[in-house]
Amino acid sequence: MLEKLKTFSPAYFGVGMGLGGLASAWLNLAEMHPIAADIAHTLFLITCFTVALVTLLYAAKFVFHRAVTIEDFCDINLANFFPGFTISLLLLSSWFDRLGLPVSTPLWTFAALAHIALAISVLRIWIVHNVEITRSNPSMFVPIAGLFVVPATMPATGSSTIALFCFAVALLFWLALLPVVLNRILFHGQLPKQFLPTLFILIAPPALAASATVVLMAAFTPIADLFFFAGLFIALLIATMAKQFLSLTFQMSWWAFTFPSAALAGTALKRYTLAAEPDLGAGVLAIGLLVLATLIIGFVSWCTLRGLIFRRGPTHEEMTG
Repeated sequence: MLEKLKTFSPAYFGVGMGLGGLASAWLNLAEMHPIAADIAHTLFLITCFTVALVTLLYAAKFVFHRAVTIEDFCDINLANFFPGFTISLLLLSSWFDRLGLPVSTPLWTFAALAHIALAISVLRIWIVHNVEITRSNPSMFVPIAGLFVVPATMPATGSSTIALFCFAVALLFWLALLPVVLNRILFHGQLPKQFLPTLFILIAPPALAASATVVLMAAFTPIADLFFFAGLFIALLIATMAKQFLSLTFQMSWWAFTFPSAALAGTALKRYTLAAEPDLGAGVLAIGLLVLATLIIGFVSWCTLRGLIFRRGPTHEEMTG
C-alpha cells in the first residue's frame, strides 16, 4: 500500500475542483429553483469527502515518499495541479458562506493566501526551469484560473483587497500566457493525447473572470458579458473537436473536462438570474450548459471509480508526457 502511494498523482486534486465547481453551479440554480439546493448540498458533501481523502493520501505520500513528492512539485507539468487543492477550498468556503457558517471567511482567507503562495511557487518553477515551448500546455492556466476563483468566491465579510489583488494578477498573467499557449498549440505540433483534455482549461479563465466581475461589481455588467462570451466561443470551438475527445482512453487528465464546464455553466446561470428582464435564450443556454456539465462530470467520475477498482492509477509518464 505504501509503495502504491509513490504513484499517487497531484492530478487527483482536480477531482475536488470538478465536483466543487459543479456544486457551485447547482447552487446558483437554487436561487430560482429551491429543489436544486438539495443537489448542490449533496455535491458539496461529496466534494468535502473527496478533498479530505485526496489531501490525506497526498500528505501520506509526502511523509513516506518525500523525495518523489518534491519531484512532483518541481515538475513543470505536475506542479500545475497542486493549486487544485486551494481552489477546492475556495469553492467550499463559498458553500459555507451560503450556509451562514462563520468559518467561511477564515477558510476563504487561508485558501486565498495559500493559492497566492502556490501560484508564485509554480510561476517560479516555470522561470527557473525555462519552459520550452513544446512543453507548454493549457494546464499552466490552473494556477492563473485559481486567482480568478478568489474574488469569484469572496464571502460577504471577505477582504476586497485580497480579491482585487488576485483579480489583477490573474488578468495580467491570463492575457500574457494565452498567446504563448496558443502559439504552442497552433504552430508546434499536436498536443500529446494525454494533454488533449486540457484544452478545456482554456474555457475557465474567461468564465471565472466574468463570475469574479459579478462579485466585485455586484452586477452582471457588460464587462462580465465580454468575458462570458469569450469563454463561450472557446467552448464552441472545442466542441467541434468532440470526435478527437471521444477517441481517447481514460486517464486522470479527463478531469480537465470538468471544472471549466462547470465554471461556464455557473457563470451562465449567474447571467440569467441577474438579468434585469427575463431572457428565455439566456435561460435555455444556462440550463443546457448545466446539464452538459453534469453529464460530463458524472461520466468522468464513473470512469475514475471504475479505473480505481479495476485498473491502476496514472503513471508519472502519463501525466507528464
